[in-house]
Amino acid sequence: MKRQYPRRPPTPENLYDFFLSRVRRNLHVVLCFSPVGEKFRNRALKFPGLISGCTVDWFQRWPRDALVAVSHHFLSQYQDLRCSEDIKQSVVVTMGTFQDLVAEKCAEYFERFRRQTFVTPKSYLSFIDSFKIIYAEKVAHVGMLAERMKTGLCKLMEAEQSVSQLSEELLVKEQELAVASQKADEVLQEVTSKAQAAEKVKQQVQKVKDKAQLIVDEIEADKVVAESKLEAAKPALKAAEAALQDSITEEVVELLTPYLEMDDYNMESAKRICGNVAGLCSWTQAMADFFAINKEVLPLKANLTLQEARLVVAQAELAKAQEQLDAKQQELDAVQALYDAAMKEKQDLEDDAQACRCKMANAKALIDGLGGEKVRWTESSAGFQTQIKHLVGDVLLSTGFLSYAGPFNQEFRSLLLELWKKEMEEKLIPFSPDLNVIGLLVDNATVSEWNLQGLPSDDLSIQNGIVVTKASRYPLLIDPQGQGKTWIQNRERDQQLQVRMDEEKSSLAQKT
Repeated sequence: MKRQYPRRPPTPENLYDFFLSRVRRNLHVVLCFSPVGEKFRNRALKFPGLISGCTVDWFQRWPRDALVAVSHHFLSQYQDLRCSEDIKQSVVVTMGTFQDLVAEKCAEYFERFRRQTFVTPKSYLSFIDSFKIIYAEKVAHVGMLAERMKTGLCKLMEAEQSVSQLSEELLVKEQELAVASQKADEVLQEVTSKAQAAEKVKQQVQKVKDKAQLIVDEIEADKVVAESKLEAAKPALKAAEAALQDSITEEVVELLTPYLEMDDYNMESAKRICGNVAGLCSWTQAMADFFAINKEVLPLKANLTLQEARLVVAQAELAKAQEQLDAKQQELDAVQALYDAAMKEKQDLEDDAQACRCKMANAKALIDGLGGEKVRWTESSAGFQTQIKHLVGDVLLSTGFLSYAGPFNQEFRSLLLELWKKEMEEKLIPFSPDLNVIGLLVDNATVSEWNLQGLPSDDLSIQNGIVVTKASRYPLLIDPQGQGKTWIQNRERDQQLQVRMDEEKSSLAQKT
């Protein structure tokens, strides 16, 4: 007010007058009345200002041409519709017919049940939008199922082809395995023959080795005896080392023996009697002892020399036999290597053949197990094409049900569906003869979940649940028994649902 009337004082009266002037200038009140029935006439009589002080705009039902033009406008740019152009035009016209049929049934419904229902342009626009959205969803869903079925059939066909291919591969592998087995048997015979020959040579070498070892043992024994006796003769040898030990004979020793056995033939007696030549006494004793020992050692030395010569011959024979054994062992090793290679090749072929048999068995098991499914899958795959063809009419009926059937009871809902089906048959729009609106719009798992959340299991309640969850506009629930309220509260519990009663002014009661 100060901006518009700067010189006017801001008294309460002036402020109130300014407020009223702005209200008269800017406030617009829209009153909506239905021309159907007596209410509008009675209220006009009670309040003449409704006629004299208001601008009356009469909104009539959209004519059929307007309905068709609107649906054509929205569907002409919709490229996902999988049908011919003629069917598309029939869908455009049928949408307008649906709107008119529902409008007619609203009047009949009021006459029979005294319940007022309306269809508005907004209902029609929601019908068109729902058709486009649900049709796209169903095409994608059916396409996914068809692709899965196609993949399953391809896998089954691949398994059949794989069995045929594996059979051919197995035949080739079995032939190769037979050749490899024969080759391995031949090599095994050669290995056996070579092993027997090597064993004979080994036995001969062992005999020569045992013979040489026996000679070595004898030489060692004789050598030990000779060395022990030579060790015993060392004192006598040292005593007579300046003499000619080898010139003394056995005859001389026999002549000396009686003297040596005399009691007084010793070093003390010799020193006492002979003086300086007493050393001859000890020399004669030493020479006699040396001769006695040497008499035993000399044969041992001669025998040792003979045995060593025999040992050289035996070692030469042993070396020759060992060379023969090594040669035979090399032949045996070479043949054994061939045998091992042949056995490895045979084992590899057996493993390949066994793997091929396992693959073929698995493929046969898959084919046998899915033999009956193949026919069903093939029929289902063809059925998906029919389903997509019928999807235009099925979705048209279902979205019509979502947009218009909510206010009606079960009888009029079924009646509307029958009228729509007749109209679609006349317009040659394909649809499934056994169409179930509930089955098309919601799956069994979701329905079961709704039942657990408190929704009754009858068709009417399930249809109402579909309208609540699938319709593009928020529905108004008339729920005198509180079943819908209980279901919604349980369903939205995790979403922090807040419930407010009409009589509550400022508080919100949160129920979980």
